[in-house]
Amino acid sequence: MHPQTIQVFLPFGNPQSLRVAWVTTRLVNVIEIPRAQLDRFMRMSEAQAVGLYFLFGEDEQTEHPQVYIGQTERLGERLKEHNRSKDFWNKAVVVVSRAESLNVAHGRFLEAMAIQKTKEVERYILSNGNTGILPQVHPSVKAECVELFGTIDILLTTLGYPLFELKLKRSVAKGQVREDEKLSEVEKLFFCRGDGVEGCGIYTEEGMVVLKGSYGRVESKGLRAYSPSCVAQRERAIKEGILKWEGQKLRLMQDRVFTNPSPAASFLLGRAANGWIEWKDETGHTLSECVRE
Repeated sequence: MHPQTIQVFLPFGNPQSLRVAWVTTRLVNVIEIPRAQLDRFMRMSEAQAVGLYFLFGEDEQTEHPQVYIGQTERLGERLKEHNRSKDFWNKAVVVVSRAESLNVAHGRFLEAMAIQKTKEVERYILSNGNTGILPQVHPSVKAECVELFGTIDILLTTLGYPLFELKLKRSVAKGQVREDEKLSEVEKLFFCRGDGVEGCGIYTEEGMVVLKGSYGRVESKGLRAYSPSCVAQRERAIKEGILKWEGQKLRLMQDRVFTNPSPAASFLLGRAANGWIEWKDETGHTLSECVRE
């Protein structure tokens, strides 16, 4: 990672409308298109361009972020097809070259790279049917695509789509991080403990990350009245195998991100909880106290 300057242009003056982002030293533009404003994109010259595209939305049952990745010779026509045939998405993000230097070979190779990385990272549910096998291309095309991919990654994350950003790879055993998975200096462990509860997490820019291996209370005491959505999350997690029974405990089988520390605490404690107080560091200081330091 190194310092970079990124510009965001609002073609219609509204940050909720189309947004165009680019790194000032690169020739790639990324355009975010709300589905309701697809007609505006159709009137732009980029609608006729060759490019890579992403459809972003949520899985209806799990509410997990979902993505479809594709490439095409005519972005506008392909997005119109998906507008008729795919229901889940609410935003499209397209990648084009300001120098019009992308061709079909670039598109196919970038599509395969994006699919492979999405599968590896597992942040988003991938709705593609194809496997993402890298096609045979000239070495010069491959080199260009590898460089372009880094720029696409930065721009997607800047616009709020950390599709290729690796999740925290931490495992918790008896409340401790394994010796072979050291925390960086900026990552601090917080604990949420109670009767039948041993939670371990990290407070990040994304929110509270409850780490794999944490376990929560089996019963939900009054949680349904306080937060039906939290109860639904717990029930879905059990159904999907994210929470698994281990004796009288419910163990978390993968890292889980909560945008707020309170739902993270309620998820483990099975009751209404103020996460700013329930999450404490190893010295007993609350998350609230640590954030104010």
